[in-house]
Amino acid sequence: MAAKIAPASRELTAFYTARTAWRSPREERMRFRKAARLARVPTGAAVLDIGARDAGLRGFLPPGVKYQGIDIAPEFAGPDVLIQDISNGIPFPDGAYDFVFCIEVLEHVPNPYGTLGEIHRVLKPGGRFLCLEFSVVDVPGLDRLYELFSFKVIPPLGRAVTGDAESYQYLVESIRKFARPNAFAEMIRSAGFARVNWQTLSGGIVALHSGWRL
Repeated sequence: MAAKIAPASRELTAFYTARTAWRSPREERMRFRKAARLARVPTGAAVLDIGARDAGLRGFLPPGVKYQGIDIAPEFAGPDVLIQDISNGIPFPDGAYDFVFCIEVLEHVPNPYGTLGEIHRVLKPGGRFLCLEFSVVDVPGLDRLYELFSFKVIPPLGRAVTGDAESYQYLVESIRKFARPNAFAEMIRSAGFARVNWQTLSGGIVALHSGWRL
């Protein structure tokens, strides 16, 4: 069994740093575009972007939004991106945001239900939550390729980056074991959100969930 990576640890920070190099810019733009289109963020809205990295989502939001990003990897620090682990809470006041986006984060926090509660807390009444997380690939052939990449490429890459393959094995296992879309939707509802729905993208590689704080 792979060793668990602790929140705010060097290994977890290195993972979030390294994952940027694995991405397909085209796929990422498509996901940002889908999430932004679904959200319909108006000009002037207050937006929190959890897992912001280089704040790429901001380019798909209208001008004039009040944007705040948060990430764990220190190289993404900037005027609008705070570097902090959210495992022990989100460092913003109650009802601060109209929209919260959370991108590929919850499968790696030790208590995703608790983090959902924090997201609900920082949303204004009438605010909307949108979440992109890895899911179950549902395209024959692609599912096998994705499995091979996850378990044969990511752990060796982790060894190359940090000298620690076992912790990266844990990370891909945590993605595999994360709640399936229907179960995750129920978790979102139980955290207090209403009008929860979801759709899969990229052949099921990721699922886009949405819910409202009413």
